[in-house]
Amino acid sequence: MCDKRRELKKKKKKDAEGLRQYRAANQEIKKGMKKAKMNWIEEQCQDIEDSLKKNNSKKTYQLVKDLTSTKQGRTTTIQDKDGKCLTEEQDILKRWSEYCSELYNYRATGYPEVLNVPPATDNDNYPILREEVEAAVKSLKKGKSAGADNVPAELVQAGGEAMISALLTICNKTGRQGSGPRRGPNLSSSPSPRKAT
Repeated sequence: MCDKRRELKKKKKKDAEGLRQYRAANQEIKKGMKKAKMNWIEEQCQDIEDSLKKNNSKKTYQLVKDLTSTKQGRTTTIQDKDGKCLTEEQDILKRWSEYCSELYNYRATGYPEVLNVPPATDNDNYPILREEVEAAVKSLKKGKSAGADNVPAELVQAGGEAMISALLTICNKTGRQGSGPRRGPNLSSSPSPRKAT
């Protein structure tokens, strides 16, 4: 039917008879589409009623949601750095690539001297136990932004035994000296008091 209408569309500009045939075919197709849509909606309503009779609320909810939700169109334009709209697929892909490379190429401004820790020796007096540091590292929440040292929790947890040893040494050095490694200019740090056990 649609093929017939497509053929008649070419003829409609030639004469009045072609235009009349095109309009008749177009009306017939529109009526058929409207009837098919109404039949489909009736079938969906019947499915909803059947689901309700069978106490299948999950299917009922899904059918109602599918019928009443509006479809979200996919955005096919984005803006470049200057605010100009890009519509070509290659330009959009290039802009996404550029944006992601800018997003993930940043320079960390941490303090490298924080990592300078003397190696652990057996004759040190350790007021903080290794198990305490392991428990603290294990309890760090994932997905949080990095602190002043720009070290995310995931990196600390992925450091393994070497990270646990370094943190244990830093914590014990802090406990003995009463101050930790040098921090940034706007940050102040004071040792937290430990409860006697």
